[in-house]
Amino acid sequence: MIRTTTLLLLFFLPVSAQESPSEDVIALRVGKILTVTGGVINHGTILVRKGKIAAIGKEVKIPEGARIIDAKNRWAMPGMVDLHCHVGNGSPWGNLNDMVLPTNPGLSTLSTIQPDNENLKNAWAGGVTTVLYIPGSGTNMGGFGVLMKTGGADTIAGLVIRFPGAVKVAQAWNPERRGGDLGRTRMGMWWNLRHLLTRAKAYHDSWIRFEKGLTEIPPAMEPDLEKMRGLFQRRFPVIIHTADARDVMGTVRMFHDQYKVPMIISHGEFGGFRVAAEIAKRGIHTNIGPRIYDFAYQKYDSRFDGIPTKYREGGVRKISLNTDSPVVPQEDLWFQASMAVRLGMPVEDALAGVTIVPARAVFADDRVGSLEVGKDADIVLKTGDPFDIRSYVTMTIINGKIVYDIERDGRRY
Repeated sequence: MIRTTTLLLLFFLPVSAQESPSEDVIALRVGKILTVTGGVINHGTILVRKGKIAAIGKEVKIPEGARIIDAKNRWAMPGMVDLHCHVGNGSPWGNLNDMVLPTNPGLSTLSTIQPDNENLKNAWAGGVTTVLYIPGSGTNMGGFGVLMKTGGADTIAGLVIRFPGAVKVAQAWNPERRGGDLGRTRMGMWWNLRHLLTRAKAYHDSWIRFEKGLTEIPPAMEPDLEKMRGLFQRRFPVIIHTADARDVMGTVRMFHDQYKVPMIISHGEFGGFRVAAEIAKRGIHTNIGPRIYDFAYQKYDSRFDGIPTKYREGGVRKISLNTDSPVVPQEDLWFQASMAVRLGMPVEDALAGVTIVPARAVFADDRVGSLEVGKDADIVLKTGDPFDIRSYVTMTIINGKIVYDIERDGRRY
């Protein structure tokens, strides 16, 4: 009777509960592992335990009961990181621009996240596992973005790596106030941003004085400036939509030189690389895309210039790439890197530019951006060289969970 009851219980258990291999422990036997920070490992093993990388190398002991994935004909790389994403809500451009006020420190994308939306699922098929989901560029300061995983969890809290992930600023071009109010000109836009930054810094400094006991009465609470304190505490950066040499240099002078906050230049196109030497001198991060090249009409010299290459020639080394999804589909971040390589960017820099460099730019390199023991198990398997246009993703793992398996899910794009 006991045996019969046991067999019946096993029959009605979910398949996953009947499987002997533990879902918490996965061993991937891989033909070539691109760790990014620790070189290349040929014919190695990556051991994943409870969502983290537990071991990596050529001689890794696989515990009994581990699920073993045979990827001997695959290349493994870290999940890619995109710092300019607008598709976290499943509806491109929706809920991302509130066009009434030019600066909006009270707004954020946090409440608009839609887990498991199709745009994020497509990201899995392209190997993108982490994004900075930010407001649009319709105003000078659109609000706060969320640093989040594209999958690996069913809830918003499970997806979020950090909130705020960054402040989103747009200087020049898109946020011009065409209705004729303040912000129509560069003078007006500079004033808008300096006015906000001056207020926020004064508010932060007043709290510092109180916290140090230099004043007895706490400052009056200003909810719209509360999150801005994290910027001056250097807990997250400001990512700035800007382009051309004049405006790129203007943002450098304002955010780095004057207010001394961590910053990322995003886009940086239309000849912005002409001030690369000044960016390099300051060690500032650049985040290039969705355009990867500048064309002749922008510089009148009859040339196609690879933008990342030109920044590199100017001395910049902190270069990451983006899609500005959905401008370029989120799943095509690897193709952005392929184009950058085609236009002169070294392969090693392109690989770092979609992994560890953007992770460092948003202070998340302790968790993502490379394959290292202790980091999140965000792993992508491809059929070959990650930037060979003939290669494609066969499996994506986020937080140790297989979110995309071409054998199970089919090819999404």
